[in-house]
Amino acid sequence: MIGDAHRTVSWERYLLKTDEPRILRFLESRGNEVFYQISTAINQAALKNKESIVLLIHPNIKNVIEIKKKDYMKVLNRANEWFVSKEKYEVCSVISGYKENISNKNPKIKTPKRIQSLI
Repeated sequence: MIGDAHRTVSWERYLLKTDEPRILRFLESRGNEVFYQISTAINQAALKNKESIVLLIHPNIKNVIEIKKKDYMKVLNRANEWFVSKEKYEVCSVISGYKENISNKNPKIKTPKRIQSLI
């Protein structure tokens, strides 16, 4: 069986602020879930000392994004900006914990309870 091929693109294409209408519509409809899942994946990758994570953003787009370890904090900051703009301050608190995990040499494992408002 032959699987679908996906092209790897920079995370910046889909997650940074843009004027691209298709990306804006996608983020407006699914931004909360996307940024929360990416933040959680970054936290898990950081705790396991992974060099990068690769994620399929949308099943209808044949691109996957790669977030390298050096960009984890940038992406978490972008996710935090997103949630501040949406006034989801409880998620900002979770992301702050993830950022602490990355900054500390001996991180305390901070894995929050699932936030029901995102589901």
